[in-house]
Amino acid sequence: MAMNHQADPATSSPASQQPSDGWFYSNEERDWPEPPPEPVPCEYCGKLRYHRGKELNNMGDRIFWIPTAIPCNCPGAVEAREKERLEREQEEKRKAEDEIRRRVSRLRCDSGMRGRFLERTFSNYLTPDERTAKAKETAMRYSQNFDNMGQKKNGLFILGDIGVGKTHLAAAIANDLIQKGRPVICMTMIDMLARIKATYDKREISEGEILRVYETVPLLIIDDMGKEPPTDWGVSKIYAIINARFVDPDLTRAPQETAAQEPTIVTSNYTDTELEKRLTPQNGDDMTARATVDRLREMCEALVMEGQSWRSR
Repeated sequence: MAMNHQADPATSSPASQQPSDGWFYSNEERDWPEPPPEPVPCEYCGKLRYHRGKELNNMGDRIFWIPTAIPCNCPGAVEAREKERLEREQEEKRKAEDEIRRRVSRLRCDSGMRGRFLERTFSNYLTPDERTAKAKETAMRYSQNFDNMGQKKNGLFILGDIGVGKTHLAAAIANDLIQKGRPVICMTMIDMLARIKATYDKREISEGEILRVYETVPLLIIDDMGKEPPTDWGVSKIYAIINARFVDPDLTRAPQETAAQEPTIVTSNYTDTELEKRLTPQNGDDMTARATVDRLREMCEALVMEGQSWRSR
C-alpha cells in the first residue's frame, strides 16, 4: 500500500511559503536553510536595516541574499543618498564633457584645418552689409540643420570673388560642426592632392585608404577649387572623390538607401562654367572636368557671395 509523505515544516524550503512580491526578508520568522545576514543599523537613526533575497532554483533551497541591506528612509539617510546621487551625476557629467573635449580635439587634428582655418567662426565673421549678413545666415542654417538634411542636394557651392569671405564661412561651418562632435575634413584642393601624392612615399597609409577617408567623411569641404593649374592626375583624383560621394560609397547601407549623397561644400572664385575650364588641363580633354562640375551641380546649392574684399577694407 502506497503511503503519502508530507514534508516536515522544520526542514521544508522557504519557497513552500513564497512571498507575494517574490522576495524573502531576513527579519521574517521562517525556517531558513541557512542563517540570514545580520541586520545593519542605520548610521543616521540607528534603526535596523534588514536584507532581502531570493531562492535560486538551480541551488536547491538556498537563498541568495543581496549583500547591501535595505536602505533606511529616515531623513538623514534620504538626504545622504540624494547627495551621493548628485555627486555621481556631476562626476558622470564631468567625464562626459572631458570625453567630448578629447573627441573635439581629435576631430580638429583629423580635419586637415590649420592656423587661420581654426580661428574662423560665425562669431568673428563680419557682416557690413545685407549681402554678407544673408550669406552668414545661410551658412549658419546649413550647420544647424546638418543632421536633418535630406539625402539629395545637401551640399553648398560657395562662389565669389577673392576676399569676400568664402573660406571664412566654410571654415566656420566646419568648426561649428566639429564642436558638436561631427567629423569634418576642410582643406584646400591643393592640400588634398598633396596628401594623396604623399602616400606614394609612405608605407603607413595607402592612397586607397586616404581616398576612402575623403569619400566617406560626413562632411568634406574643398576650399579654392580651380585655383591651382590642373593636371590630368589631379582632376581625375578630385572627380573620383566627388563621384564617390555622389553615388554614396557606403556599401553597408541597404539597397534602397544607396541613393544618398554625402554632404560636400566647395568654395571657388569661378562660376560652374568657368570652373569647367579651370579644371581642364592645358591641351587636355575636358571630359573629366565637365563630369566633376556636373556632379557638383547635382549635389550642391549655390551660395553666391558679393561685396567688397575684406583684404581691401
